[in-house]
Amino acid sequence: MLFRPLKDVIVERLTELNRNPFEAARKAEAERNFFNDILTGKKESVRQSSLAKVALGLDLTMAELSARMSWEPEGYLNSAPDLQPKQERTTPLQPEVSHPIDVPHWPTRKIPVFGQAAGGLDEDGRFILNGNKVADVLVLPGLEDVKDAYAVYVYGTSMVPAFKPGATVYVDPSRPIVKGDDVVVQVKFDEHEPPYGFVKEFVARRRGELELYQHNPPEGQEHTITFPLDRVVAVHKIVGNVPR
Repeated sequence: MLFRPLKDVIVERLTELNRNPFEAARKAEAERNFFNDILTGKKESVRQSSLAKVALGLDLTMAELSARMSWEPEGYLNSAPDLQPKQERTTPLQPEVSHPIDVPHWPTRKIPVFGQAAGGLDEDGRFILNGNKVADVLVLPGLEDVKDAYAVYVYGTSMVPAFKPGATVYVDPSRPIVKGDDVVVQVKFDEHEPPYGFVKEFVARRRGELELYQHNPPEGQEHTITFPLDRVVAVHKIVGNVPR
C-alpha cells in the first residue's frame, strides 16, 4: 500500500469544500495557521493526535481521512497468500508499469499586491493604497475564481499578534463583513493626497463612523479607532494570510 502526502489530501478536500485553510482551522478549533503551516511546509510533520483536527477541519472522519491518504495499485492483493506450488513461468517477465495518479496542485493563478510604505507614517499600520500594484503573488485556495481578489502587505505592529509586519493578507472584496472580521480599509483623508490603507478588525458602522479595533495600538492611540464614513472609500474582508 502506498501513501499520499497529507498536504495533497488537504488541498484536494479544501477545493471540494470551497474552503480556505483559515476557515478549516476555525472549523477544527485549531490555531489560525494550523492548515496553512502544513500546506506551506512550515509544519513538516503532524502528530497522530493532530490528525483528528485535520479530519474535523475537512469534514471527514478519521477513517475517511486515512482512506484518502492511502491507495492500492492495481493488482495489490489483500487476500491470504497462495500456498499452492507456483507454476513454472512460461512467458518472459514484463516490467511493472505504474499508472499516473491525479494529484491536485496549489493554484497557479496570481493576484496583485497593492499598497506601499507611507513614508514613516506606518506606526498605526497605514500604507498608501491608491491602486498601484507592487507585486504579484499566488492566490490561496478558495480565491481562484474571485475576479477582484487582491493582497496587501502588513505594515507596522498595530495588529500583532494577529498579523506581524511583512505578512501578506489576501482579500475577497465580494464577501460580506460581520463584527470580528479582519479587514482592509481604504480611507481618503485629503483630496490632494492618495488614500491610505489600514489592516484592522471590523467592529461596526454607526453614528456616521466606521469603528475598528487594533490589537497593539501605537503610543497615544486606543485599541478602538474610528473614521468618518464619508472618508471611507472601501472596507474589504481578509480571508487568509501568509506570514513573512
